Amino acid sequence: MPWEPAPPPWADQSPVQWEARPDHTLNMPPSEERTTHLSPEPWAAEPWSEPAIWQPPPPPKRSTLPYFLGAAGVVLLIGVALGIVFWPSGSGSSPPAASGPSTGQSPSVASASDSPAAGGDLDAQAGAVNDLLEEMGGTRSDLGTVVTQGCPVDGVRRVLDARRGQLETARGLDVSALDDGAEMKAALVRALEASTESNQRYLDGAPGCPSEGEVADVNQRASSAKSEFIGYWNPVAQQAGLPSRTESDI
Repeated sequence: MPWEPAPPPWADQSPVQWEARPDHTLNMPPSEERTTHLSPEPWAAEPWSEPAIWQPPPPPKRSTLPYFLGAAGVVLLIGVALGIVFWPSGSGSSPPAASGPSTGQSPSVASASDSPAAGGDLDAQAGAVNDLLEEMGGTRSDLGTVVTQGCPVDGVRRVLDARRGQLETARGLDVSALDDGAEMKAALVRALEASTESNQRYLDGAPGCPSEGEVADVNQRASSAKSEFIGYWNPVAQQAGLPSRTESDI
């Protein structure tokens, strides 16, 4: 007997007829639709104008500052180039010399008005004056020794030669950096001139010393000039760190 496949399990079941689902909406009353009206658009009154937000932004204005700066730079470069080209390089004229004091002004006034910085070095000039005063003090002591010896000719001549050399030194002093330097120098020169004249009288009467009356006038002039000099010198000496003097020291 030939093999036959077994029937499926649902073979003995009767087919179920398909029925459409009932439409429950057929008997419903017609619904009422509600319409909500929206407010008109802001631009509805002008149909041809668009909202501002839709319009493209205006093109940026081009600044003229870069053009101005560029033109200024070109002008500056041209000016520098012209200055280099036309700058005087080998002129034969020398720079004007500094003008000196006017011809109507005396040397003493011009020196007194000069400032210490312009006149020179205060310490050096004050030191030169102090060295001369030291020498003058030594000559004064030598004169005292000569007088005690009876004023021999050689002794008096030695003192006179020393005074003459000191007088020339005083006349050549540079005191432009010292306060009241011109007046101080003039007083010192007058004192040495009177001392030299006094020593000459001693030599004229040597050997032997002159009387006090024979040299009184010239010695008085020397003493007065020395006192005036000391009044100028001591403030300068203090400023320069040098010893003060008295009339009897010189």
